[in-house]
Amino acid sequence: MKFKILFFSAALLFFTSCATINTSYDYNKTVDFSQFKTFAFYKQGMDSLKLNDLDKNVIISTVTNQLESKGLSQSTDPSLLVNILASSQQVVNVYNNNPYWNSPWTGPWGGPWQNSWGWGYGWGPGWIGQDTTISEDRIGQITIHLIDTRNNTLVWQGVVGGFNVSDAASKEAQIIKAIQQVFTNFPPK
Repeated sequence: MKFKILFFSAALLFFTSCATINTSYDYNKTVDFSQFKTFAFYKQGMDSLKLNDLDKNVIISTVTNQLESKGLSQSTDPSLLVNILASSQQVVNVYNNNPYWNSPWTGPWGGPWQNSWGWGYGWGPGWIGQDTTISEDRIGQITIHLIDTRNNTLVWQGVVGGFNVSDAASKEAQIIKAIQQVFTNFPPK
């Protein structure tokens, strides 16, 4: 029985941690994307990108691989400029780990089987609902802009977010997967 509970908990944690990455994109519907053959990274944007070199290199190489797989090549005279923005925010997660909270046996205010101290029912030291876990994570978001160099206008934007920046062991894989997902929608059809 303990093995089943442990297995179920591990599977639930795995699937909820994988499901947090989200992607979206938008583009100029009047642009013919077949005209774009070359790209370069916007130097001022890359210089001002507030990331460590490890993460910056992962993002740049993944975006480069995706654009090259779509038939574009890097050039000093590009038809598209790539600008990248990155941000993150602190998220506090509070989990109530009590399977008996608000159950038929205890209700939300305790019950006769809870071993509370004091007078009758209530929130005594034996209260079943006191098993709470609090964790803090830093959740990241990357925005990728593709800019037409002829008229200096944004033609495509991809946003990837929801990956856990605090988890150094899986952060790189999450970033790569998220960028690959958003580029499935480039060039737009």
